[in-house]
Amino acid sequence: MHGTTRLATVPHSVIMQPTTQCLPMDCTYCYLPFRKIKNLMPVSVAEAVAQSVNRWVPRVPGFEVVWHGGEPLTTGREHLAALMVPFKGVKHSVQTNAALVDDAWCEFLLEHDFAVGVSIDGPEDMNTRRVTLAGHPGFRVTMRGIERLQRHGIPFSAIAVVSDPDPADAARFYDFFAEMGVSTLGVNVEEEEGVNLGARTADHGRTVAFWTALADA
Repeated sequence: MHGTTRLATVPHSVIMQPTTQCLPMDCTYCYLPFRKIKNLMPVSVAEAVAQSVNRWVPRVPGFEVVWHGGEPLTTGREHLAALMVPFKGVKHSVQTNAALVDDAWCEFLLEHDFAVGVSIDGPEDMNTRRVTLAGHPGFRVTMRGIERLQRHGIPFSAIAVVSDPDPADAARFYDFFAEMGVSTLGVNVEEEEGVNLGARTADHGRTVAFWTALADA
């Protein structure tokens, strides 16, 4: 390791899974085994994690507590608020499929100054693996939640899973998110992980070409 390179002495964020449940989505590439079961994080777990986090916060301005899924909004506003209480002086973030976002959730997110990330895989034809529990396409459900965020003036980032890294789609993929006004975009090429055992192994050259075209866009 180079002499000037150092690992951070304390973390800058922690990821919390408040529930295993993910509603109403059942994405075919999901790696989580218990996404159809509503196991809620006990407040005592949040309290235990907060004991460490609260010691780090004075050394790390903007320390981030990220509520990630499952689908965190299935936790419910009352229980999620209770899980947040033990954390002092942190920035709360949530990663959501946006399907449950309504006016009440928007008010909650604004009240608690949440940073919001939305999971969506690009234009509608690139979202075929994001389906509901009933097997229906999930694109319009997510877009409805995004429109509510926009109406309430809530900025959001996005995370997208790319199952077919086709370089011919890269510019259109990028334009979709740019036109939606996302603050940042995280892109993951689908991989075999957890209970997702059916992922196709993307051709290396094709994947490199996709990333190159995306960077060009």
